[in-house]
Amino acid sequence: MRVYANTVASVGNPATLLMLLPETQSGWCEQLSQEGYNVVHALYPNEDVDKTFKEAQSEITKLGTEWALLSYGLLPKDASALFALHITDLRACIHFCPTSETKDGYLVQDESGRYTPTIFHLAASQETLHASLLPSTDPGNLGYSLLRNEQHPIHVFTYPLTSASPAFPLKVKPPALLTKSSDKGPLDDVHTRAAANMSYTRTLKLIRKHLGPELDIEKTWDMHTYFEFAEKSSAKTMSTMVAAPYVNHVPTMTGGVGAQDVTRFYKHHFCAEHVTPPDAQLVTVSRTVGVDKIVDEMYFKCTHTTEIDYFLPGIPPTGKQLEIAIAGVVALRGDKLYFEHLYWDQASVLVQLGLLDPSNLPVAGVDVARKVVYPFDLPSNTLMAKWKESEGKDNE
Repeated sequence: MRVYANTVASVGNPATLLMLLPETQSGWCEQLSQEGYNVVHALYPNEDVDKTFKEAQSEITKLGTEWALLSYGLLPKDASALFALHITDLRACIHFCPTSETKDGYLVQDESGRYTPTIFHLAASQETLHASLLPSTDPGNLGYSLLRNEQHPIHVFTYPLTSASPAFPLKVKPPALLTKSSDKGPLDDVHTRAAANMSYTRTLKLIRKHLGPELDIEKTWDMHTYFEFAEKSSAKTMSTMVAAPYVNHVPTMTGGVGAQDVTRFYKHHFCAEHVTPPDAQLVTVSRTVGVDKIVDEMYFKCTHTTEIDYFLPGIPPTGKQLEIAIAGVVALRGDKLYFEHLYWDQASVLVQLGLLDPSNLPVAGVDVARKVVYPFDLPSNTLMAKWKESEGKDNE
């Protein structure tokens, strides 16, 4: 039994997570302690689970807060044994790939018969267990009515081409343990990586809803961009990020992995005075805020008077006007940025600077960015010659 203390300084009274994991998977406990929780790691499986669960009960009681359970490959008899302890203040359960073909033992009800909010993350091969759980996801089978502002308590998600044993997240290294570019796994295991990412966000959403904390991740992102573009301070920019972040500007693969590379990138190739043109403007067109990610749709405009390392590495200034539509996916861990993925149409950029001839290619110049900002002011399908062929055929 080990307790990982919350590491988010702004969280004054952290909730508790009980994680049932093998000893070799303790990195996931460290990961969630960086999200703002005290994490109790109970080794599972083991030869004396009853003793383990009682020790866990003691730790949760000692911490004295509301708590949630995260299990990986939990057997139904062990789930029943844990819930039989009636540890108070259980607010949510998350089960990854339970080792069972039925739902028996995994769903918890309070004295009034209402279910504790529960998520099941299953490998697609767990069809029998999925079928057993499906009736419980129907509001008509709950045995009570949901309140107007109450969501259905039971959710089941399946993930294709993933492992049920060991539970698929256990085959991926926790992000909190990744520190440099050599920390990589097999490139062909994209399904496991994608499933681990999706299930993590869904898990965090449930925990945040019922246990908190409410973190102002927009504020962190806005501070980050302010330090980048207004103050042009690499040190302050890095202060908004986790200890080992990464940045990936997808079209040019610029950025960095790990603190050393990212610091170097910001200091010499992004925040430096000679990099971004002095008349540059960055406008947020739309924003979607999730539990641990922000997606920004942005409009960037400047005169190409400097060599912009991150957009146009190696291209000397042309003096031409440049307008770019950018989509940014930003992930946070706790109240710090973990990664940035930035996407834009590099062909449009090259066309605007006269570096790419668009005459025989399905690419455009400045209109690409302008149509994002003014969608009704510019026509669609100007690059699609066959568009004229369908005119007048919509009623046929």
